[in-house]
Parts: sequence; structure tokens; C-alpha cells
Amino acid sequence: MELMKFSKIVVAALAAVTAASSGARAQSSTAQAETLFREGKDLIAKGKIAEACAAFDASQKLDPTIATLLNQASCREKNGQLATAWGLFLDAERQSRAATDTTTRQFHQVATDHAAKLEPRLSTLTITIAAESRVGGLEILRGAEPVDAGAWNKALPVDGGTYTITARAPGNAEWSSTVTVGVQRDAKPATAADATTAGAGRPRSLVLPIVVGGVAVGLFGGALGFELSARSTYDKIGKSTDNKERNSLFDSAVNKRHVSEGLGIAGVAAAGVSVWLFLRSTGSDEITSTSTQANRLLIQPVFGSDHAGLVVGGRY
Repeated sequence: MELMKFSKIVVAALAAVTAASSGARAQSSTAQAETLFREGKDLIAKGKIAEACAAFDASQKLDPTIATLLNQASCREKNGQLATAWGLFLDAERQSRAATDTTTRQFHQVATDHAAKLEPRLSTLTITIAAESRVGGLEILRGAEPVDAGAWNKALPVDGGTYTITARAPGNAEWSSTVTVGVQRDAKPATAADATTAGAGRPRSLVLPIVVGGVAVGLFGGALGFELSARSTYDKIGKSTDNKERNSLFDSAVNKRHVSEGLGIAGVAAAGVSVWLFLRSTGSDEITSTSTQANRLLIQPVFGSDHAGLVVGGRY
């Protein structure tokens, strides 16, 4: 009986210690969050915007409040991160939508007003993937962040800056390019650049370039044969004493040389076509833009007055 009473006392004591410890941690987090919040305000006053944003972020992580969230959003707006600021204002608007107290209702109105004013200033980035390019395992990344397939072909708000867009799929060479988006809508003229290459996926048949290459070899052989025959005929001219025969041999030698030259030119043309077909089939086409190689992809960066985008097309 005494043992049971002792056990209950120990359990109660442990529960009290645990509660006290949790309360102490909560108080510690709140104190740290308040300190960071004040630091953020001081940094804003000193014009150290990026450092202030980091302080507000840390404060919100320790002790989330609508007031800190609004300061996060305002700081990101001052730092030129309009899409991030807009998203934070929307978060604050949603979290305070059902509030009934006067202070939180005021916060709600501030968040609503700022979000509405920011929206028309946002820059967007569109990554358009053609239907025929959606092979199994296709993955699109913006920087190191995967872009969900549901976000393809949609103009999504992004902060201004330079982004690396990567397209990759199993059995295909990886493609990547960069696109720079303005802080807010700008007036850049529309430009476009294509990059079409072949890669390691399902290569085109090499039969045609090989056949054309064989034709080129045959033409070069014929050219060499007629050239040697022409030289032999010229040699016979010097040995002949009959003028009629000499004239006939001369005409024959000239004709053979003309045929040789014609076959040589045709051989060069056939060789060029064979090389071109081979390069198309094996993926060595030259890329005419700043992007790296992909597998039969057509990549078209597009810029507009209020957006920047990429069109990914082609065949795998």
C-alpha cells in the first residue's frame, strides 16, 4: 500500500517537472522570438533589409504571430521579393479572416490591402511543356526545386532574379538553361531562341547516312579512275605521230578529266550530306542558343511585358 502511494507521488512529481520544463521552453521561445522581432525592427530602421528579413523569419519560426507574419511580408516587399511578400500577405489574410477582436481585424485589413496592391506588380515565370514531350519520368526543375506537373503551362508568380530551368527524363540527355525575370513587370521586347538537339534516347536510323557515305566513296573512286585514265591518255599523245590520232586522244583525255572533276564534286557533296545525316542521327547537332544538350527538345525562352517563360517542345 505504501509502495503504491510512493509510486503515485513519483509519477505526479515527474508530470509536474515535465510541465514546468515545457512551460520554461515555451517562455524561452517566446522571449527569443520577441528579441529577434525587435532586432528585425532595428535592422529595418538601419536599412539592413536582408538581415531584418532573416530576423523576422527566425522570430516567426519560434513563435508564430500575425504581427510577425505581416512584418515578414513587408520586409520581403522592401527587399524586392514581391512574390514571396504577396504569399506572406495572403497567409496573414487567411489566418486572420475569422478574427473577431479589433486588433486582428485591423491586421486582416492590412494584409488584404497589401496583397491586392502587390498582385498587379508581380512577375511570372511560365514553363510550357508540349504534350508530345511529356515522356515517362520527365522532370522539370526550377533551380534545385522540382516543378510539379500541375504547375506546368501556368504563369506562376516568382521573385525577380535569374533561374536555371532543367528538363530531364530517363534515357534522355539532360537539358538546362537560364532565364532572368525582372523584379516586377517590365517592358522587354519579345525574343525567342530555339535549341534543337538529338541525344541518347531513341536514335534515328544510321542506314541513310551510311548509304549516302557509300555513294560518296563510289563517286570518289570513279573520279580517281577517270583522272588516272586521263593521265594515261595524255601520255599516249606524246608517243603518237599521227595528228588525227593525237587530236582524238587529246579530246578523250579532256573529257575524262571533266568527268573526273564532276564525280569529285558530286563525291564532296555526298560526303557532306552523309556527315550531316550522321550528326542528326547521333545527336551532334550544334546548339545555337546558350542551353546545354537535350534529347530532341525544342526549347523556346519567351519574354513579355509582364512575364518570362520557356516553351519545351520536340520529340523523344
